Amino acid sequence: MINLFFFQLDASWIQYWYMFPVSIVIAVLASSSGFSGGVLFQPIYNLFLKLPVQNSVATGIATETIGMTSGAIRYLLYNKIELSVGFTMIMLTIPGVVLGNFALLIINGNLLKLILGIIILFLASVQLTGAIKRSFGTRENVPIEEMYSYLWVPPIGGFFSAATGTGICELAQPVLEKGLKIKTKRANATAILIEATGDWIITILNLHAGLIIPQLWIYTAAGVVIGGQIGPYFSKYLPDRLLKIVFSICVIVIGSFYIYLGLNWLLNR
Repeated sequence: MINLFFFQLDASWIQYWYMFPVSIVIAVLASSSGFSGGVLFQPIYNLFLKLPVQNSVATGIATETIGMTSGAIRYLLYNKIELSVGFTMIMLTIPGVVLGNFALLIINGNLLKLILGIIILFLASVQLTGAIKRSFGTRENVPIEEMYSYLWVPPIGGFFSAATGTGICELAQPVLEKGLKIKTKRANATAILIEATGDWIITILNLHAGLIIPQLWIYTAAGVVIGGQIGPYFSKYLPDRLLKIVFSICVIVIGSFYIYLGLNWLLNR
């Protein structure tokens, strides 16, 4: 056994090696389409790796933090982010993140997922309808004053992201594209920056609480760093309609799964 900083290295540190290539694939999909990759990791952690729900959520968010940061840096280099709106939404996300982190510890996660599932299923359905009708955002930049009617969205997204691992991207992207009429790829990139920043706050709090599994995170973090760079590169060459359909379908699946978990919990109490 080897001591490294505050971790003790033993055979358990190699048991999750196979999550490295899985993480690359998930990060490519998430960073190119603009949804939270953590929501794909959580079912894997909880249902397949049999980790407790709180550890699954926390480690999923920690993984997503690294991947979204990697993707956001790449999008910044491509000048694809609407910075004024993005930073405003980041500041508004922080109070929700702090409250949601406490909710993770005291409120049943399945109840929160039921509520969030209903919300994002509706939003994704609207997005999918828009993609089918070829209705896309057309603007590169928007005056910050146009954000005023949407100031309530980022705190809710931050709350659900901290409590369930999903929320910021899934709520921010429709506001950016459908509400503010920002171009699809630019809306995706801006949502990823907002998610990445909020996730760092959540991950720091979860590290302090000891909820993150380091033996797993070391492989998933390495994978999403790579995937987070590949996704934005592919995004440049993919049509807006395809990206919007992929985003909508992924979020519909996520929302449906959350509703299933919530209803199953309610019916079996």
